[in-house]
Amino acid sequence: MKKLILAGLLFASALSAASAFAQTAQTAQSAPAPSIDQGDVFLGVCQKPENLDACLMYYAGYTNGVLVQSLLDKQRPRYCVPGNISRKDQLAAVTTWMKRNLDHVLEPTAAVIYKALIGSFPCK
Repeated sequence: MKKLILAGLLFASALSAASAFAQTAQTAQSAPAPSIDQGDVFLGVCQKPENLDACLMYYAGYTNGVLVQSLLDKQRPRYCVPGNISRKDQLAAVTTWMKRNLDHVLEPTAAVIYKALIGSFPCK
């Protein structure tokens, strides 16, 4: 029961972060925010310094959700981020991987981040 509550809270946190991210990405003319569900949009938005906090919130929600899901499914981790690397540096590694692997950026953001984490922080 506690695991389900924790998973629900983390999912709600990720949704809140995504909402804040979308609101931050809106232009001054109140045009619709681009969809961050696509890897190329996420990469473009997250390269702008004014979007860093929103991107970090999105990334934190995503990685926390993946962690909870792997614990619930009792799976071994597919990527291993060293404990001394900040979320900001992790996000930088992910966006660097995305720039080097542009053939993947038209995929859904979640899939691209997952591949970037596996590529940037392989388990040994």
